[in-house]
Amino acid sequence: MVTFKTLILFATASVAATGLAAQSGQLASPEYRLNVETPAAFRLVANDTEATPAEPRKESAASQQLASKPFAKLIDDAARNAALDPALVHAVIAVESGYNPAARSPKGAVGLMQLLPETASRYGVHNAAQSPEANLKAGTLYLSDLMQMFDQRIDLALAAYNAGENAVMRYGQRIPPYRETQLYVPAVLARYQEWRDPPPVLPATSPVPAPMRIQYMPGTGLNPDVMRSSGYR
Repeated sequence: MVTFKTLILFATASVAATGLAAQSGQLASPEYRLNVETPAAFRLVANDTEATPAEPRKESAASQQLASKPFAKLIDDAARNAALDPALVHAVIAVESGYNPAARSPKGAVGLMQLLPETASRYGVHNAAQSPEANLKAGTLYLSDLMQMFDQRIDLALAAYNAGENAVMRYGQRIPPYRETQLYVPAVLARYQEWRDPPPVLPATSPVPAPMRIQYMPGTGLNPDVMRSSGYR
C-alpha cells in the first residue's frame, strides 16, 4: 500500500535526481523539464535518458525575405565569415548598388558593395569589379573592421564606409556633415531595421504571489501576541 509518506519520499528523491541530471547535462534545459508531464520527467531521470533536442527555430519572415534576394548565399557566407549580421550587409548593398554587380560610381567605386580599388586591395582583392564573391569578401571585411574601429556603433561604421574613416574621426567621432553621408546612413539603417530578425518574444512574467501569512497555534511561544505580551519585539 502506497502511503502519503511514501509519496513524499518518492517526490523528494525524484526532485533531487532531476537536479543532479540537469547539472550533469542529462536534461537539455529547465524549459524542457517544465514542458513535459511529471511522470515523463520521472521516467527520464529513472532511465538516465537524454531529453529530445528542441526543434530547430523556424526561419523568420525577414530571413525568408533575404533568402530571395540576389546573391543571397554569397552574401550570407561573406557576412558570417566577417562576423556581421547578413541583414546589415544586405542593407548596405541595397543602398550602394541595388544588387547590381556591374555598378560603378563616378568616383570609381565598383561592384555590389561599391568598393574603391585601393580599399579592396587592403584585403588582397584585386578583381573587385569582376568577381561578386571577391567584392563581398573585401567589402564585408572592411565593414567589420569599421565596426571594431568605432566600438560597434553601426551609424559611425556606415558613415565611415561612405565617407572614409578619417572623415568620421576628423569630425570628432560623429557623422560628417556631408549631404551624401547624412542621407546614406539613415537609408541603410532603415533597410537594416526592416530586414533584421526581430528579437525573440519573451514570455510574460508571472506576478509574484503575496507572502503567505503564517497562522500560529494559540498558546504557543511563536504566537506574535504571546511574544509581545512576554516582552519580545
